[in-house]
Amino acid sequence: MRICAVVGCSSSTYQLDKWKKKHCKIHNSLQKDCTCSPPFVLYPFPTEHERNKEARREWVKAIYRKDKKTGKNWQPKEDDRVCSLHFVEGKPTDVYPYPLINIPGKPELITRKRKPPKQRHYTTSKKCKKEAVVEAVHILETTDSNVPQCGDSLVAHGDLNVNVIPEISFDDIQHDHNYLYKCNCDVNCSCPGCIQKHKLIQQQKSENQNLKYKLDCLGLEKDNLSKATKFSPSITFLATDSKVNIYTGLPSKKVFNKLLQHLSVKAKAMRYWHGSKKLVSTKVRRHFRSTPKKSGRARKLTVKEEFLMVLLKLRRAVCNEMLADIFQVSTGVTSSILNSWIKFLARELKPLIYWPSKEIIRSTLPLSLKHYPNLRCTIDCSEIFIGCPRNLEIQALTWSDYKKHNTVKFLIGIAPNGMISFLSKAWGGRASDQFITRESGFLDLLEPTDLIMADRGFTIREDLMRRHATLEIPPPSSGLDQMTRENVQATKKIANAQIHVERAIGRMKQFCILQNVLPITLVPVIDDILTICACLCNLQPPLVL
Repeated sequence: MRICAVVGCSSSTYQLDKWKKKHCKIHNSLQKDCTCSPPFVLYPFPTEHERNKEARREWVKAIYRKDKKTGKNWQPKEDDRVCSLHFVEGKPTDVYPYPLINIPGKPELITRKRKPPKQRHYTTSKKCKKEAVVEAVHILETTDSNVPQCGDSLVAHGDLNVNVIPEISFDDIQHDHNYLYKCNCDVNCSCPGCIQKHKLIQQQKSENQNLKYKLDCLGLEKDNLSKATKFSPSITFLATDSKVNIYTGLPSKKVFNKLLQHLSVKAKAMRYWHGSKKLVSTKVRRHFRSTPKKSGRARKLTVKEEFLMVLLKLRRAVCNEMLADIFQVSTGVTSSILNSWIKFLARELKPLIYWPSKEIIRSTLPLSLKHYPNLRCTIDCSEIFIGCPRNLEIQALTWSDYKKHNTVKFLIGIAPNGMISFLSKAWGGRASDQFITRESGFLDLLEPTDLIMADRGFTIREDLMRRHATLEIPPPSSGLDQMTRENVQATKKIANAQIHVERAIGRMKQFCILQNVLPITLVPVIDDILTICACLCNLQPPLVL
């Protein structure tokens, strides 16, 4: 690709190719097929031949570019060019052969040469001509109106012969002093002054019509350009089902539209969070006869665009500044939308995580788990990296010896078909799996004869026995040189059934906000983020068939 060598100039063959693919409104064709001139032309540097060395050196000095390593003048390569925007006359000419304008960091000291005035040719001396002009004008003003005053030769007035200087014509008078020429003839007068005047009028009229036409074309092109360049995120990110899955985590456009239809009724009346307020007045209370519409400022984005913005933040972990640029709003508006919608979605989608009954589990038990007819849930814990808090006590509570990082930990439970049926709140990474299982309220959901499958770290067999439930974990392997054949088969059997909870956690962590280090500013809403991600995973097809 050939590019302009001037620092800061984006002219290149790539830009020309883009221009050629555009549609010309004036000629109703592509730019490459019409006669419109391109926006710029790329001119190569003079060759290194002996006769062109001096010109090449002057070009390099003119673009005012230095080599960062050596500090000397930069040397052009084979594909380096200089566009016509840096030449005074739009191209190298004999008067201005070097690029002199629009050079960053270089003062423009260009003095354009003034064109010499046109030389006037007088048939007689200057003094004699002035006298003749004044006398001719005086005669014209005193003659009768019926006598031709221009175009024809002057006639006698009384006994006075008017033809004083026959070689002086009205063309000379008009060319020399325009303010002395007055014509009171008819419209169809054929004198040189009237002909020139009519030509000038017709020329101005045609130019005026051409300018009006160009302005209309430019107005239409500007409207079409604004419509074409207006970026629509909902069209771009929701074009196909695969894009919907990539950018939002939902399986298809149909699911996205159904979920949006369910949320839009309450979302239209949602009040946005704008930070904690220092002064709260309880003296004046607002009373509404019915449920009010959204109070506060007018909404800058539609409900669909706001919903898409939140899903982009969760699925792709896009920073707020980039979201603001994508949706053409300020960063403050983006932060307000995200904080409000995360709380709103967590509350509205939480019913998607529910504890199914035994009848539902038995009716949906996969064929691969038929040898566990009483299996109720498979549990496991997972951790998410967070930024290091400033508070030393919180640092100690969130430090994980297993991950060697500050983390938050949560407990997840899945039904036999892979659906997330339980999700605890987030705890500090220092908390153990046993502690989180007891404090999360998971044990209160169990019923007699339930079978719970977990990893070796869950030492909760006694807690399950109090509720007449059973714990299934792999046989211990520490302290043994080699496991027995029965223990190997039991470990393999349990691992094949327990792997689905790891797949469910992996599906949750496809949301990039849970993959990267979570900013410390998002830690207060980590429970809501986990709830939203888990609910969106439950809208996807089952993990186990």
